[in-house]
Amino acid sequence: MLYRLVFRARTYSRGSTKAKTAGIVARDQVSVHVLRGGITRIQFPRVRKDTGESFEYEAGQYAFLWIPTISSLEWHPFTISSSPSEAMVTFHIKGLGDWTNKLMTAASDATDTSPFDILLDGSYGNVSMEIESSLVYSHYALFSGGIGVTPMRSIHHEGYRPDIKNVHFVWSVRDRDLIQVLTDDTDLHYDVGGTTSYIPERIQDAATQNDPTSTFFSEFYLTRGERDVEAQLDHQLRSCLRYGSRPHTANILRAMGEKAKAAGNSRVAVLVCGPKPLVDGVVTASLTLSKEMDISFDIHKELFDF
Repeated sequence: MLYRLVFRARTYSRGSTKAKTAGIVARDQVSVHVLRGGITRIQFPRVRKDTGESFEYEAGQYAFLWIPTISSLEWHPFTISSSPSEAMVTFHIKGLGDWTNKLMTAASDATDTSPFDILLDGSYGNVSMEIESSLVYSHYALFSGGIGVTPMRSIHHEGYRPDIKNVHFVWSVRDRDLIQVLTDDTDLHYDVGGTTSYIPERIQDAATQNDPTSTFFSEFYLTRGERDVEAQLDHQLRSCLRYGSRPHTANILRAMGEKAKAAGNSRVAVLVCGPKPLVDGVVTASLTLSKEMDISFDIHKELFDF
């Protein structure tokens, strides 16, 4: 703790306009907004405009944030929900406890011209498999629960490759608010060689195919919601929204394993982030199917236990 408070803050000088050393998060370059569903979004340029200093990170990593206006001692880890190829570094933080609720209050009181100091320590963590190697994986199953979508969003967004055979992106969420936050976020757009690599932009395009035969197949399970024929969200995401149900992880993984076998591959990358029941279910199904199908379902898991 002493190292982080004294050495890290002095070295990076991130967040304060009073710092003598230019850092990554400059007060006049950071934006903090409260979004629907109790989400606070923090954004700042990946490359600092006045110094050219760059915040380097990899998809799926996290960073510690210290906001002195909330607490003079507390650092908290949060997943970076943007991908390294995006111009803006983004955190989506769900209000789930004392500190995060105080963050929402502070963000509500802040303005674009007068936000608060944010100090950053990171990035940390790594995905526990070589997901970027075409020699290892060309078939992927990504499972998210609730706000656990943030690392999956970063990984999926950054992971676009022309040689990918199949990606099945599965997201379970209780209500529309969190989905709406991401679909309303204009900074999600990412273009690679004329092809948008990340949903929801791709799946909001009526010309985009989204079914089990697609290279990128996305399913959003609205576990506590029903179809609203008048809602724009339901219309835009009609090809991927599933109402009042949860994903059958074993069936999804089995189908991906069969596709991998048909393509002559023996490995499937399985990434899951969310609450314990989801993570446990994906891990159990992966281990069972690895033995049953003679396919290696390699697992990277992150527990967001709320």
